[in-house]
Amino acid sequence: MILKYSYFEKSAFLTEKKFFLFYGPNLGKIESCIKILKSKLNSLDRTLKFLNIFQDDFLNHSFTEIVNQNNQDDIFGNKTSLIFSLSDLRVSSEIIKLITSQDLNIQNIIFKTGPIQKGLKIRKFFEDSPDCLIVPCYEDNLLEKKEVIMKVFKNENIEISPDHKNLLASLLSSERLNLLNELNKLIIYIKTTKKNISNALSILIDNNSHDLNNLVYLLASKKRNDFWNEFLKLQQTFSDEIKFINIFSKHLEKILFVKDKILLGLTPLNAMKSLRPPIFFKEEEAFLSQIDLWNFQNLRKAIKELHFCQMSILNNEKSSKSRFLTLITKILDL
Repeated sequence: MILKYSYFEKSAFLTEKKFFLFYGPNLGKIESCIKILKSKLNSLDRTLKFLNIFQDDFLNHSFTEIVNQNNQDDIFGNKTSLIFSLSDLRVSSEIIKLITSQDLNIQNIIFKTGPIQKGLKIRKFFEDSPDCLIVPCYEDNLLEKKEVIMKVFKNENIEISPDHKNLLASLLSSERLNLLNELNKLIIYIKTTKKNISNALSILIDNNSHDLNNLVYLLASKKRNDFWNEFLKLQQTFSDEIKFINIFSKHLEKILFVKDKILLGLTPLNAMKSLRPPIFFKEEEAFLSQIDLWNFQNLRKAIKELHFCQMSILNNEKSSKSRFLTLITKILDL
């Protein structure tokens, strides 16, 4: 059964389903759905446990083995719900076989993954099965982004004009987690610097200058000597680490998006061509070479560390400058 994301929270029959699949490019929406689902399931059974299973767990155990290991109540009689994070859908046939052939004692099995092409076996199975619920989580449109922006600013008791709201919606990410992270940074910046929204918006507007963009590509290409030579040339004028981290984080997120697309069967070139906005044609060759330089683990690690570093700078921590330089060195070594 298919359910739109906008109807998910208010749906009255969620607890009647046993198997759930949340998919799409919007990880923030996926996590939001899982949070809502866990709350609804816990309202019926406060002892229900949730166990997260990641792709790396399949290196030593099959999907069937993992389910069978948890297919019984614990010693206190508490049931378990499994949450699978899938980046590789080659286990689809095994998932379908297990769901249809066994009487499972597990309370629920929840799957979350990236985009799934129409017609793929697992997507069609969840769409057609009455015991299953599938929720596509697409990128936020402008209206959704405006609603999130209004909610965040209202919760922080900060007024925002319609013009600023519209500008933010046009500038910020269409992926919910990134959107919330960027809004959080903006809120902290406004509160710590006492600047108005107009001035604060400058940290979110991409600086498309050749210098910053060149630095981003040198760092993503892990060209250590070239990066530091360029960085030292700009040291006198390089004063906005926040903006640089923002641009570089978005660049790594593009690489992560493309690698997800490649897993789904696209060629690296076609996966890159699916990016919006597209990669500048003069930078396509460099971007394609970066795809092989970064694995999923290092991409997620770098994006996470960049976020913490940016928060350190926004909070005016004394060590933030040295932390920034240390992080850059670590990224070049990844």
